[in-house]
Amino acid sequence: MAQSDTSPAAAQATTPDALALDRLTLIGLFSTTEGPAALIRAANGQIARIVPGMQTMGLTVTAIGETQVLITDRDGVTFAMQLPAGD
Repeated sequence: MAQSDTSPAAAQATTPDALALDRLTLIGLFSTTEGPAALIRAANGQIARIVPGMQTMGLTVTAIGETQVLITDRDGVTFAMQLPAGD
């Protein structure tokens, strides 16, 4: 039988309603040998691995930093996405 994990990381990983499921959400930031990358989730459940300069879901990934991703939409409006806050 599996034991329950009571660590702070496990508690944050299982926080109910941590992600807004009704809009585009940043779910992860990480580094690769090619540079920074991120994971985003669309309102329809689609998940994409993104890198700077990439176009996906009608958006352009402008930049990926240590704490946020800059996205430019079809109208040329740039907005920042940050990871959901953990309690």
